Amino acid sequence: MPAEHRSRFKFILPVLYALLPALIMSPALAAEATSRLVVAVSSPLDTLDPHVVLDTRRSDVRVMLYDGLFRWQDGPVRISPWLAQSYTASEDGRTFRFTLRGDARFHDGREVRASDVVYSIERILALKRGLAPLLAGLISPGSTKAIDAGTVEFSLSKPSPLFLTLLPEIAIVNAELLKANEVNNDWGRAWLQANEAGSGTYAYKARTPAGAIVMARFAGHWSKEAAERPIEEVELRPLLDPIERVESLIRGDVQVLQGNLLPDQVKRLRDAKDIAVIDADSPRTFLGLLHTGRDLLKVPAYRRALAQAFDADRFIASTLGPGATPLAIPVPPSFASAPAGLARPHFDLAAAADQIAKLKLPARELVIGAIAGDPHSTRAALIMLEGLVKLGVPSRIVSEPWPAVVGRLRDEKQMYDILFLWRGARYLDANNWLGELYDCDLFGSGNASWYCNRDADRLIKEARGTVDPRVRRQTFEKAAAIVAEDQASLFIASARRTIAHAKRVKGLRFTPVGEAIDPHLATID
Repeated sequence: MPAEHRSRFKFILPVLYALLPALIMSPALAAEATSRLVVAVSSPLDTLDPHVVLDTRRSDVRVMLYDGLFRWQDGPVRISPWLAQSYTASEDGRTFRFTLRGDARFHDGREVRASDVVYSIERILALKRGLAPLLAGLISPGSTKAIDAGTVEFSLSKPSPLFLTLLPEIAIVNAELLKANEVNNDWGRAWLQANEAGSGTYAYKARTPAGAIVMARFAGHWSKEAAERPIEEVELRPLLDPIERVESLIRGDVQVLQGNLLPDQVKRLRDAKDIAVIDADSPRTFLGLLHTGRDLLKVPAYRRALAQAFDADRFIASTLGPGATPLAIPVPPSFASAPAGLARPHFDLAAAADQIAKLKLPARELVIGAIAGDPHSTRAALIMLEGLVKLGVPSRIVSEPWPAVVGRLRDEKQMYDILFLWRGARYLDANNWLGELYDCDLFGSGNASWYCNRDADRLIKEARGTVDPRVRRQTFEKAAAIVAEDQASLFIASARRTIAHAKRVKGLRFTPVGEAIDPHLATID
């Protein structure tokens, strides 16, 4: 191994750029639930496979059922050791060797080995879903090695500041269990739709007829931290209607509410005596993705007219509240600053109409996408529709649950013309918002806008491969200026995340990265 330096976990990981301060319960599980936490979630839970999705809406399942080498934790956000006990890194930044904990066990009781880490990496790369587009340029198939049962070595294709920040998202699966359940070399994908192979703090127990997922506390987890009266069972209950989510929390049917809230809903919850409402830091941005690869929307001037037809100030005031920050670029202010003189187009229907008339483009109906169960997405779609109707532009709203939306995001022909959504943090780097969304090589994976500007693309790739944080930031900002000038999306706002839960739930942990909850240290009074 090249010359190396020993790195221990008595620090906040220098992410370089992190500027933010199975239906039968295993015998290893707790025998009988003594306390139960019900979480209302805003999206259907369509899969238990941690390697085929990478979004904040389904991150709770991944965080509770699976462990990674590292884990993001809050208060302030930091990256902490998890399955990895220590690591070494070569001076050229290409070789990383991790020593695993010796006391980590999967839910079937087998110890977690380096070979499981290798299998997990190879599985992600082979499935080409979830984290695969980000890992593909860094790790080649077959390059990750198990040095022994407790040591795994990564050999990167090139140095990258992203590598360590991505490790919390690499869920480690039980290789032996998945191999035993493979069908036609599918890497166990069919089996993992309704089963799990993790080592997390909770283990899968059942799926209810209504689509909820029930998990039981894994008493054999290596973590020695524990609440005095731990929560033995967690139910993730999909409730797509945001009003029903709020009412369920107030009635006490659920104890935690996941999903976006409108200001009047937040006020109602704040006024409820038994509910705690938290405004949590979260580097998230609200965008209107535009299908820039499709006829009318290929024209930047037409896209700017759409921006002028969307009353962003009214949306922010009525939907996000006073804590929101207007955006001129797709990256949160914590990660990049808009170049001088750059501003988001103001709401101006007359100017939008004049611009569209000058372009003399053939008219057609525009399809506006909204995420069912998300009041922010729905309200934005309605405001967009209102502006387009006043312009005389034929348009309609299609509202669908998140799994259906994800399917459209991957399909150039099925993608909406406009889709309103939050872009949350999966890792702490400007690439999360800029590189993934506008890289010319990521059509149908991260880049659901089918946007490609070769000058911006060159800068994005240059920034992604730069390890100097100052140069990296400056290069990303140059790329952001081009993307903003092109009006590649509707850049609307950055805002904190509002979280609500019953006051009798104590010690519940949240994280701005992945926006997941972690109940393993919580209790219910």
